Amino acid sequence: MPALPAPGADIERILRWDGCVNVRDLGGLPLADGGETAYRVVVRADWLPGLSDAGRQALVDYGVSLVVDLRPAREHEEDGIHPLPVPVVNQGMDPRPLPDAWEWPSMREAYLALTDHYRGQLARALTLLGDAQPPAAIHCAGGRDRTGIACGMALWLAGVEPDVIAADHALSDESWAPHNSGWFAEAPDEQERERRRRISQPAGRTLAEVLEEIERREGIRKLLVGAGADEAALDRLVARLRSEA
Repeated sequence: MPALPAPGADIERILRWDGCVNVRDLGGLPLADGGETAYRVVVRADWLPGLSDAGRQALVDYGVSLVVDLRPAREHEEDGIHPLPVPVVNQGMDPRPLPDAWEWPSMREAYLALTDHYRGQLARALTLLGDAQPPAAIHCAGGRDRTGIACGMALWLAGVEPDVIAADHALSDESWAPHNSGWFAEAPDEQERERRRRISQPAGRTLAEVLEEIERREGIRKLLVGAGADEAALDRLVARLRSEA
């Protein structure tokens, strides 16, 4: 898997917003035909409602105009009474009704189940990112899985090589590694603890392989458009990521 380029002196991909542990800009990733993705188009993140006051100010200072939340309503119970200081649109992708996504026999099976069942939510999420005044942010609970699928699709459409998408995806494992032991310890029983251990296994090249499989099977853009994505919004998102807009 290729190493990601080091951030420039003036721009950091990893965003340290207090209260979150897995926030980064999708800029700075090499494009297959030369150049790199643009900064301040899309920010991917974990649980943004968990931001402290300082973290919320960082989100505002970064210019985020819209937040796309991929969590279902049942995951909002701990959001508290303080809404984020920017508009939020929910496109809930609940893994619980999907055995492969909840029991997690493997990351590949979980990702394929989520992508197939929630293609409409993914289509609307990418449409929202393309319609928003950049930068827009997208998040779920941990910022790796549901967010990773959506961002992987956006990067694929923009022309980022699959191995680069996988390397960026793997940064989420690095972000969460120091916190995994505590997550395991909080499990109510050994069965749940083992499920969490399966989920926390490093992603490796799995996201790239899932995207390649979808592309062979039906095409990523075709999947999104067939599920209701606005083609003009997808084109805007791609153009912005490629610094062509």
